[in-house]
Amino acid sequence: MSHPDLDAQAQALLMATNGVEPPRNVPADRAPGPGMKATPGRRALVKGRLREALRPVAEPTLDRLARLVSGRLRHTMRSEYDHLAATVEIMRAEHFAVPRPPDDIIAFEAGGAAARLASVETNSELMKSQIAALRAALDRLGQAIAPAAGLDGVPQRFAELREQLNALDRRLRATSHSAAAPGSLPIPPADAATELPTGGFDYVGFERRFRGDSATVLETLADRYVGMLTDHQPVLDFGCGRGELVDVLVARGIDARGVDPDEGMVAEAQGMGRAVHLGDGLEYLRALKPHSLGAVISVHVAEHLPLPVLVEFMELAASRLRPGGLFIAETPNPMSLIVLGNSYILDPTHVWPLHPSLLTFMAERAGFRNVDLQFFSPAEAYHLPLIAGGPGAPPWIAEINASFERLNHVLFGPQEYALVATTPPGELPG
Repeated sequence: MSHPDLDAQAQALLMATNGVEPPRNVPADRAPGPGMKATPGRRALVKGRLREALRPVAEPTLDRLARLVSGRLRHTMRSEYDHLAATVEIMRAEHFAVPRPPDDIIAFEAGGAAARLASVETNSELMKSQIAALRAALDRLGQAIAPAAGLDGVPQRFAELREQLNALDRRLRATSHSAAAPGSLPIPPADAATELPTGGFDYVGFERRFRGDSATVLETLADRYVGMLTDHQPVLDFGCGRGELVDVLVARGIDARGVDPDEGMVAEAQGMGRAVHLGDGLEYLRALKPHSLGAVISVHVAEHLPLPVLVEFMELAASRLRPGGLFIAETPNPMSLIVLGNSYILDPTHVWPLHPSLLTFMAERAGFRNVDLQFFSPAEAYHLPLIAGGPGAPPWIAEINASFERLNHVLFGPQEYALVATTPPGELPG
C-alpha cells in the first residue's frame, strides 16, 4: 500500500534502499533503475517521514509487547527463585539436624583412635614375642624331663615317677610293719581280714529288705559296668554277695567269677549255679598269679573294710591285674549328706565313709593310673523346688534358685560313686 504523502518515485526509492521488491503495478519508468542511487538527503528525509508516520502505531504496540514479555519473564524467574529457596531451606534443615562436633574434637578423636590402634599393634607384637619365648622355655623343659619325647612325653614321665615313688612307699611300709617293735599296733590277721563283723546279724535278710529288689540292683549294675568289663577279662567280683553281677557277665559270654566271705550269700549264689567262691577275698587274691586278671570290681565293699585291709586289697588288686587292667570300687557318697543320715548309718557293718578324694589318693598310692570318679543316683525326690521365672522375672529369683541348686547338691546329691582306675600300660613280664 502506498503512503499518500509520498509520490511513486519516492516510494520506489525507499523500497530499493531497504531491499524490498517494487510493487508490480508501479510503472517501470517510475521505479529506480539499476544505476539509480538515492541521495543521502532524500534517504534521511524518507526515514524521518516514515518514522513520524509509524510512531503513533509502533510505540504503543512495542510498549505492550515489552510489558508482556517482562511480566512473563518476571513470573518465570520468581517461580524458579521460590523453588530454589525452598530447596535450600530443606537442605539447611537436614544439615543442622545431625550435630557436627567441633573440628578440634574431630581431630582429637581421630588422633586418639590412631594412637589406640598403634598401641594394640605394639601389644600384639609384644604378646607374640612373649608367646614365642614361653614356647621355647616349655620346649626346653620338656626336653629336660623327657629327652626323647619332649613336652608331649612329660605326663607319661611324671606318671612313671609317681608310680615309682608309690612303689617305694609300699616297700617301705611293708618293711616297717615286718620290723615293728613289740607293743606296736599289729595288722589284722590275713585269714580273717575280710570277714564282715556280722556276728549273729542276719545280713542276707537285711540286704533283701533295705538294698532293694535283686532284679533292680542287677539291672542297675549291668547298665553301669558291663560295657566297661567286656574288654577286660577275666573279671573278679570282690565281695560279690549273691553273685548277681557274675551271673549277668557269664550270661553275656564274659569270663567272670566272684568271692565272698558270707556263707549265707554264697550258698544262695551257688544254689543258683553262679561261679562264686566262699572265702577271704585277700587270701583269694594272694593265691592268684600276678597280672592274671583283666578287671577287679567291688560293689559296696570298700566301706566295710578296716583301713589296713582296704589298703592291702587295693595293692593286691593292682598287682594281680594285667597292664592296662581295670579296677572299679563303688561305695556310698558321703559328700551327699542325706547318705550319711540315711543309708550309711542304717548298715551296722559299715566301718568308715570314704570321701572320693580319699579313695582317689589311696588308688594312686596303690599303683593305679588314670583315676576317674563317676557319680550316680542323686536323691531328686528330696530336691527343693525352684521358683518359676521368666524373661521379666526379678533378679532375686535367679539368685535364690542358684542357692537352692547348691543346697540340693550338698544335701541331696548323688548317693553313690564309683572309682574307676587302670594299671599302668606295658608288657607282661617274661
